[in-house]
Amino acid sequence: MLSPYRDLLATPGGRIFSGAAFVARMPIAMNGLGIVLLVVAEDGRYGVAGALSATFAIVNAAAAPGIARLVDRFGQRRVVAPAVAVHGLGMALFIILVTVDAPMWAQYAAVAAAGMAGPSVGSLVRARWGHVLGADPRLHTAYAFESVLDEAIFVLGPLLATVLATQVAPQAGLLAAVVLLVAGSIALLTHRDSEPLPAETDAGGHPSALRSPGLPALMLVFLFIGGVFGSVEISAVAFADESGRPGLAGALLAAYAAGSMLAGIAFGAVDWRVSARRRLLLGATMMTATATTLPWVGSTPVLAGCLFLAGVGIAPTLISGFSLVQRMVPAGTTTEGLTWATTGLIVGFSAATWISGRLVDARGVSTAFMVATASGLCALAACLLAARRLPA
Repeated sequence: MLSPYRDLLATPGGRIFSGAAFVARMPIAMNGLGIVLLVVAEDGRYGVAGALSATFAIVNAAAAPGIARLVDRFGQRRVVAPAVAVHGLGMALFIILVTVDAPMWAQYAAVAAAGMAGPSVGSLVRARWGHVLGADPRLHTAYAFESVLDEAIFVLGPLLATVLATQVAPQAGLLAAVVLLVAGSIALLTHRDSEPLPAETDAGGHPSALRSPGLPALMLVFLFIGGVFGSVEISAVAFADESGRPGLAGALLAAYAAGSMLAGIAFGAVDWRVSARRRLLLGATMMTATATTLPWVGSTPVLAGCLFLAGVGIAPTLISGFSLVQRMVPAGTTTEGLTWATTGLIVGFSAATWISGRLVDARGVSTAFMVATASGLCALAACLLAARRLPA
């Protein structure tokens, strides 16, 4: 099963740029949770924590496609380096403002500034694989490998953020995320051989990937998948808090990501005869069916098991979706197209985080978990509606 991945990593430079991107995108599993843990520790309100986390995610989702479009035109190094610097300064300011109990408008402004400059590292590394491999069939394995790494990040990231925030200091989780992004980005951007060449067009002749037929419909699918993620994350944190063991939040989220990671390893090793469009539908079906159990769980060990099973449908759905994006966008817009898909995830994640946070405060954890179930059902419906618009 692992031989396709060994062959992939034999690609010159593959281990270097993929490893650097792994470090640089560790914060995707730490920022939202780190914001929630910091704000709850200082303020005590999940609604406020969810709103600030959602603000970061929404602004990041809105800005990321623009950053990616600039990356396609001017190259990763020239665009990503200053963006990372601005993001780090914004996040450091946000941490200070929350710690000193600054006015809420200042906290929202700082977290928005941090989100506005956050690059989509997952899109950057997938674009590098596309540049290095071209039409090589191993590109499917590369996307699967990066999705497996994403899930490994969501195993390690929540654990790291929770341990640092609860055992060291409430601010430590977010500070660690900034350090990892800066260090990983430096290592990624200094590997020049794998960097895609800038598109040789002017601004007027560089069409947006969003105009690609089927991409808006696929973004809707990603939006509802993100809704599942956002609801599960904040609901799991609240579940651990209500049970009197807040430190278990990272372990619960790690179980969720572990199920997806193992499924992704198996999924990427198979030479599929089924189209990516059908694989997307099958993955969404599994994801939705398993998410329906979450509102009815009352035990922490049982919830961990259910989250593990709920994660099994995640990686196959995302791998299939990203493969479809690669096929449908014009040449020279790969980074932007992948980022639009990620934007759908982030918007859905942020909306579900805010809604679930409000429901935790008003009606409890079980009701908040129902947002995950509803999002899964909407993702499945969106898959069915978008099927004819996606590449066969």
